[in-house]
Amino acid sequence: MTSASAIPVGSDVTSGTYKCTSCGYELGVQSVVSLPPCPKCEGPYSWEALTGGDAKPDPHPDGK
Repeated sequence: MTSASAIPVGSDVTSGTYKCTSCGYELGVQSVVSLPPCPKCEGPYSWEALTGGDAKPDPHPDGK
């Protein structure tokens, strides 16, 4: 079960610490283009932001 603040695997995020919503593993990352699956449980789960969070939406999603 994921929380309302869950960040899906593959999301663009800012640097910070994220906790796997399945096993509780904590992952520290720099700003990344694609948040990886959990290296401990390898599940296609989501992350909870302890610090950091979703990156701002792309202001030019159509490439213009």
